[in-house]
Parts: sequence; C-alpha cells; structure tokens
Amino acid sequence: MTEISREYAPALLLEMIPEAAEHIAELYEMPAEEAVKTEHPTVDTFDLLGDALARPIIVPELREQTPDADLLRRCFDYTELLLASPSLLLREAAYFQILEALLGENVPYAKAFPYMRSRTRQRALRMLDGYGIDRPEGVDS
Repeated sequence: MTEISREYAPALLLEMIPEAAEHIAELYEMPAEEAVKTEHPTVDTFDLLGDALARPIIVPELREQTPDADLLRRCFDYTELLLASPSLLLREAAYFQILEALLGENVPYAKAFPYMRSRTRQRALRMLDGYGIDRPEGVDS
C-alpha cells in the first residue's frame, strides 16, 4: 500500500469502492466522477466518508447475515490508507467517520475485525478500550 494524499482521497474512494458512486452523487447532487475531482471545492472529507462510505455501505454490510467479504475488505483497505496518511485531516476523518460508525446502535462491530489491516485494527482496539467497550472475542492487537 502507498501513502494517500488529501487531494486524491475522494477519487481513490471511488476507484477502490465503486459501490460508493451513487451515495457520492446523491450527497453532492452531481455525478460522482465530477464530485471527486481534486479541484472540486464542495467535497468535504468528513461528509464523504460518513455519508458515502460508513453509513450507507460499511454499516449495512456488517448488519448482513453474510457480509460481502470483498466489499468490506476494500472498505477497510481504504481505511488503512487513510489512517497511514501523513494528513491529520484524513486520519481524523477515518477515525471519526468510519471507526466510530462501528459503535452505532445495532452495528455488530466485531464482524469488521477480520477485514481490517493492522493499523486499522490497532486504532479500532484503542477506540474500544478508550470507550470501555469489550474487545471482540479472539481479537487481540
């Protein structure tokens, strides 16, 4: 995996998770390909990750009896890139909009751990510890 820049993050989201296209288009009221262009001034990273990835894709997929493993793997690969970014904004957006979304009511957050890479897993475990929430059974650092 390579480092991701703040400017390229929206386009990479669409590239890695094309399932987000309809949510991006709805959020920005324009075609997703247009909204994620680096020069587009209205794309907010926090809104993008929360409203086009975490809430409409990751959370519902985790609620499925049999989640789409490929989709969740791609979502958490993207999250890993964000958490490894030199950009504090991207790291914070990933934490607050993606990882904290796992703590929502009726979200089986334990189902997310098999799809997480090491940085994401470590950050998620620190989040659970910080909130005093039990770690999923069998999940260690």
